[in-house]
Amino acid sequence: MCYGAIPTLDQEGYLRGEAIGNFQINRHPSRTLSAVTRSVLPQVRLFRVPVPDSTPSTPGPDCAMYYLSRRVLIMLTCSVLITTIVFFTAYGVYGAPSSAEDLSHEDGDAELLDHLGRRPGLELKQVHVFFRHGQRTPADTYPKDPYVNFTFEPYDWGQLTNKGKYSVYEQIGLWLRERYGRFVGATYRAKNVHVQTTGVSRTQMSMQLVLAGLFPPQGTALQWNRRLDWQPIPYFSEPLSQDTLLLVRVSCPRYTETVQESFQMPEIKALMNANKQLYENLTRITGLTIATPDDVQSLFSTLKAESEFGLKLPAWTKEYYPHKLLPLTKKSYALNVYTDEMKRLKGGPFLRKTLNEWEALIANPTGSHKKILLYAGHDSTVVNILSALKVWDETVLPDYGVMGVLELYRDVSTGQYSVTVGQKQLGQPLQRLAIPGCTEVCPIEKLKTVLKTTIPTDWKKDCVAKDPTVVEPPPSGP
Repeated sequence: MCYGAIPTLDQEGYLRGEAIGNFQINRHPSRTLSAVTRSVLPQVRLFRVPVPDSTPSTPGPDCAMYYLSRRVLIMLTCSVLITTIVFFTAYGVYGAPSSAEDLSHEDGDAELLDHLGRRPGLELKQVHVFFRHGQRTPADTYPKDPYVNFTFEPYDWGQLTNKGKYSVYEQIGLWLRERYGRFVGATYRAKNVHVQTTGVSRTQMSMQLVLAGLFPPQGTALQWNRRLDWQPIPYFSEPLSQDTLLLVRVSCPRYTETVQESFQMPEIKALMNANKQLYENLTRITGLTIATPDDVQSLFSTLKAESEFGLKLPAWTKEYYPHKLLPLTKKSYALNVYTDEMKRLKGGPFLRKTLNEWEALIANPTGSHKKILLYAGHDSTVVNILSALKVWDETVLPDYGVMGVLELYRDVSTGQYSVTVGQKQLGQPLQRLAIPGCTEVCPIEKLKTVLKTTIPTDWKKDCVAKDPTVVEPPPSGP
């Protein structure tokens, strides 16, 4: 039998060989993982202990045995595993630099690496992201709803569900971190970020979750609590009645007129007549006046939210939901911005603000500008903006978490600025959209030309009604 030695830690933290027989291990005093890592890793040496000739059980020449105490070995293994996990997590989230140039950009000014590879010769300069909140409980009901008095515990009406929280954190927040992590940098900087929501709790909560995924403080100078990988980030909201950007609820009498005028168009009259019987049936069944596609959309959204909450829908819904309600629900979003004038009044304010941001950056490239601007709104928010860009597909349902992405690029060889437009549903890849009359990567001057009918120059003037007696309807819930 061979005899050997067991390394132990002395008071100075060095490994010392201690002869043992029959492999009986003397354990070193317990130490913390960090202490063991600090003292052991720099000092580990293999050593040879000769076995005395007088030892009767030694078979032949000296044996060389190399051992580590079991506790030290376990701790070292754990340390290596933890280090590996942290490294590859950071590598996956922040992305490995692919060149020395990338390493030199601490705040992430390197070219964007998207999921399809680099855009050759284009440098990302600014990103605008607008999205719908996550899954919610019902925000509306109807007189004959069996759940009209339901409380939707523990959430209440119109609130973000746990599934909604998880999806916007994972599929918007972390997606943004993966896509734009090197561009915006690992550390949240107020000068680089603008954050805005509507004055509704579910959009505000959704934005907080997205920010948690986009800017985790761990490993940055802003880490303030090792037990909580989250940091407070401010956002701006306008009261619903004063919303000028994401819902556009401020008074605009001309918009009311345009809605009335659109319902006199032959194709919309035909749509209304074709669904007259459906409206009458739904009115009788629900006890709610159903007279327009917008009314159908409200009912559809209620039934969808109740079903997703796990409630059993009434028997009558089998004949109508979702198949008979879905086409009119999709159509309702398009009808709210049916003409270019309607697009300009509802989606135009956002385009005007975005264009102002782009023009300021182009005029002063070295000045202080936001890198990413984030907006949390509603289904109509996303539809209205993409419709004003003339890229919304009215056969698509703007489901929870639907997102629009506007990226401003600079051509490094010509200095020309261009814009790309993207749309993304939860769980799906980003879809590139080409503005009609322009290419997928649209030069900004060309964009201003093809969108001149939907970008307002004087929105307040545009809102003046032709008929001064027009009465705006009371606002409905978002």
